Amino acid sequence: MTEFSVMIMTVAFIGSILLTSQPCYRFVTGNLARRHATALGVSLKDVSFSFDQMVYFIALPTTIPEVRDAAKAELVVEPYYESYFFPEVNGVQVSVKSGSAVTPIAYLPIDDFSLPVLDRYLEAGKINERVNRTIREHMIVHDRTLEAIRDEVYHHLHEDRLAQ
Repeated sequence: MTEFSVMIMTVAFIGSILLTSQPCYRFVTGNLARRHATALGVSLKDVSFSFDQMVYFIALPTTIPEVRDAAKAELVVEPYYESYFFPEVNGVQVSVKSGSAVTPIAYLPIDDFSLPVLDRYLEAGKINERVNRTIREHMIVHDRTLEAIRDEVYHHLHEDRLAQ
């Protein structure tokens, strides 16, 4: 009976870590980013960002019907984490989810996600690489950024139709 209790407690402990690690990571990263931004006098709500270096897995314009005809609501933008136990966001993946099929179409690595104001502070030596990375990690998973990425990918997928 004791071994069974220990096994159940171990499974429950590991399960709780797996279920709470990403939300806790986002919470801690958000708090650190806000603290660093306040120290720099930067408002994270107003900071501009660039994702020109997004990698597309498909040729644009595409002839894949599921992707070509996808509505904006079918575009799923989700952070890509490196690990389950000690998560660290490595980028954002954009996929088309139609029915049960999920088709990955784009990926934005965190290193290619640019925040020009942070780049200037980094060059001037006002922040170090770790602070830069922390703020970028927070900003790339922010709802406003994810929505902007969704809009950008949707625009690229329907660029030929929008031009007509």
